[in-house]
Amino acid sequence: MLARAHVRRSLPPPVTLALALAACLACALAGCGPAAPPATTFVWAVGQGEPRFDPAGPPDPVRWMVERLLDQGLVVEDTTGRVMPGIARAWDVRPDGLTYTFHLRPGLAFDDGAPCTSADVRRALESGLNRLDHSGYAWLLSAIVGVDHARPGRPLPPLGIATPDDHTLVLRLARADPTLLRKLAIAGTSMPWPAVATLPEAGWRGGVGPYRLAAPAPGRRMVLARVAGDGPDTVRIEFAVTAARGRALMRRRQVDLLWPVPGGLFGEAPPAAYRVVTHPSRPTRRLWLVMRGDLPPTTRAEARRALALGMNRPDVIEALGARGAEVGPWLPGGRPLDFPPHDVDAAHAALDGANLGRSMHVVMAYPAEGAATADVARPLQNAWARAALDVELRPLRGGAFAAEALSNGGAQLLLVESAPWFDDAAAELAMLVETRRGPPVGGFHTGWRTRDFDRWVGPQPPATTVDLDLAARRLEEDLVAIPLARLPWVWIERAGGTAVRAHARYGPCAQGATSASGAARGSR
Repeated sequence: MLARAHVRRSLPPPVTLALALAACLACALAGCGPAAPPATTFVWAVGQGEPRFDPAGPPDPVRWMVERLLDQGLVVEDTTGRVMPGIARAWDVRPDGLTYTFHLRPGLAFDDGAPCTSADVRRALESGLNRLDHSGYAWLLSAIVGVDHARPGRPLPPLGIATPDDHTLVLRLARADPTLLRKLAIAGTSMPWPAVATLPEAGWRGGVGPYRLAAPAPGRRMVLARVAGDGPDTVRIEFAVTAARGRALMRRRQVDLLWPVPGGLFGEAPPAAYRVVTHPSRPTRRLWLVMRGDLPPTTRAEARRALALGMNRPDVIEALGARGAEVGPWLPGGRPLDFPPHDVDAAHAALDGANLGRSMHVVMAYPAEGAATADVARPLQNAWARAALDVELRPLRGGAFAAEALSNGGAQLLLVESAPWFDDAAAELAMLVETRRGPPVGGFHTGWRTRDFDRWVGPQPPATTVDLDLAARRLEEDLVAIPLARLPWVWIERAGGTAVRAHARYGPCAQGATSASGAARGSR
């Protein structure tokens, strides 16, 4: 041992230098060079079940947020409300506003390596135009040639959507629509997905967005890996998080964002490392009480009036606390609505006058996992009970409530959080008034059928300004839908963690610091 040690110490200088260089090379190959920045993981806990993969489905903020992580449309709306390039690197508009030509980014590809072409975008645009459950995307894209003639469940007519080559998409309009780009930016409208994703049994797939689906565990979690743009390296989404599990995750500082907040967490202060954040929503989200005008007994105006008189709206605002605010004006630029005040005797008189008896039984469905709806349902039921109105509560989980709200039968009352497609009077009316030829434009049926608003809620843009006073007066008279409160976005975030950006349309951005206009996959 001593001899060998002596030999090593007495090696000639060139040999010593060679060994040192070899050691440095080995260290570099083993990763001993400058330390790489640590990988970052953003954990998003969702207080409701995993949304079903349905890019052309009715409005769903959680599904929209997941879609925006995995995919992009032709254009996107960033957190400041600007329309920015998405998978289209550029577009041209003819001077008459009737032709839009989009040029796709080069090298776009899906997770499986298949190229993403203009034909995939065309399929995405067409997929929502003849649905049987809702007509929101047909309403948004009504300016495109032929869309006015699309019918639910029927083959599509010839449309003004052309794909002259794999990288070019052309939209021909029947009438100019200055809001078309903003409509195309709404999640789901122009987002391409692999062809296999259109199969009925298909689950979540990767699109061409800033993240790819790395490790799905259906019904429980998704793990997404960043492939483009900035933001955390990994986003882990945990679904169906209860209040108890949310508390445990916060105690261990194992979550960055809780949204939607699980019911039961609003009555207590979060741990010191967390804070509750509110942000205005735009378009304005509201808590609506819908009294279906097409299901007995609420087909009777007197029955709807009795329910309106038996309801105590201040109880709703008290139950919501900081999560809700007074409705104020319903239509932009209009006046506040004037609904019947809480009056038990008048509710009894309404029932008697219509020969409905001294009591009435109806069912109210609402999302069981929605913190706002779940906390408000019981106070409403108690107030109605004092007016001899028997309202049976039907809390529904997952997609069961969406199916109930869009069904032609079922519960007479719906308690629903919803926003119009745009923050304008025509979009508000379109959400509430039933169309003559198809399913509702929004995410729920009201059964409100009237010809008074045909010139404003139809697919063509209104030739005249919406009569705000007429709209407010008819809603006050018919009472098919009553806005109970304005709902800002509310979430819980970890203080000092990855910054959570707020988006007025979509809520908190689950990708943390990544903006909505991050680079599309394939253009890196």
